[in-house]
Amino acid sequence: MSRTDTISAFAELGRKLQGTLDDGSIDAVIDTASHHNPWHTRENIEYALGRAVHQLEQTNLEQWLSPYPKLDNLLKPKTIAVVMGGDVPLAGWSDFVSVLASGNRILIKLSDADDVLIPHLAKMLITVAPEFEDYVAFAEGRMHQFDAIIASGSGRANRYFERYFASYPNIIRQPKYSIAVLDGNETQHQLSALADDIFIYMGLGSRSVSKLIVPEGYDFEPLIKAAKHYRHLMDNNHYKSNLDYHKALLMLNAVPFVDGDFWVLKADEPIPSPVSVANYGTYNDIAEVRKFIGNNADCLDIVVSNLEIENAVPFGKANKTELWDYPQGIDTMDFLINL
Repeated sequence: MSRTDTISAFAELGRKLQGTLDDGSIDAVIDTASHHNPWHTRENIEYALGRAVHQLEQTNLEQWLSPYPKLDNLLKPKTIAVVMGGDVPLAGWSDFVSVLASGNRILIKLSDADDVLIPHLAKMLITVAPEFEDYVAFAEGRMHQFDAIIASGSGRANRYFERYFASYPNIIRQPKYSIAVLDGNETQHQLSALADDIFIYMGLGSRSVSKLIVPEGYDFEPLIKAAKHYRHLMDNNHYKSNLDYHKALLMLNAVPFVDGDFWVLKADEPIPSPVSVANYGTYNDIAEVRKFIGNNADCLDIVVSNLEIENAVPFGKANKTELWDYPQGIDTMDFLINL
C-alpha cells in the first residue's frame, strides 16, 4: 500500500472506532477485556481506545509519517514478530500500527493480560481495508518464520528474549519507570494534571509516574487535594487490597508515610513503587536532581516536570502519547524501514 492509502485506511479505522465508542457497540468487547484482566477497568480501556482514536486522526497520521521518505519506496514486506506487553490496555498498539504502516507484516504474540483489544481492532482494520488481511497474524505457542522482532516484557523475560532472539534484528525493551520533579510552585491545575500522570492506568504503565522528586520540606497537601478526583480507584477491589496491604505493612514496621486517603507517599530510594504507593525523594538544589536523572538514565522512561530539565514532559502529558512518542524513545519506524 502507498503512504496515502495507509493513512486513509488507518484514519477510517479511527472514525469507525470512534463510532463504536459513541453508539456503545464496542461495550461487549470492553466488558470481555475487563473481565479477562480486572486491572484493565472500563475507564482505563476507554481511555486507551480514545487515545487510539486521537492518534488515528488524518493530520496526526500525516505528521507522524512525514519524516520517513523511504515509505514511498517500500521494498518486499518482511515479517515482524511482536511480543506485546500487557501492563496497560492496548500496550502493543504503537507497534501494531508502526509495523503495518511501514509496509511489513506483523506476527503478534499477545500477552494473556491484554488479549482482547488488539484482535478486535485488527478485525476492524481488515474490515476497513481488506488488503491488510494477509499482513496480520497471531502466534499460538512459539513463534516461527519471522525476519525481526520487537519485544516488551519483564526483566526475566527480556533476558530470555535477548538470548533467544540474538540472531535477529531486534528491539528488546527493558522495564523502565517514570518520575516527576516539582519545585513547590505548581498551580492546582498543574497538580491535577500530575495526578493524571500518576493514576491513569492505576500507575501500571511505564510512563505513569511512580516517584516524585520534591524540595526538602515539601508540603504534599495541595497535591493530595488535587488528586481527589481519583478516589474512585478505591471501588476496584484489586487496588483497594493493595492499598490496605501496603498501609498495614508500613504501620506494622513503623515506617513514616504521608496518608493521601486512597494512596500513600513514602520516602524511599527506588524509582518503581507498588500500586497505590508513590515513592518520593527530596533535593536542595536542582543540580542534585539532574545528577539523579543522569545516574538513573538507563531505567527512566520519562521525566515529568515544568522545570528546566532536558527532555522533560509537561504535567498531564505522560500518558497522552502520540504515535511519534515511541516506547522508551526508540524510533520503531526507523528500525522497521531500515531492516
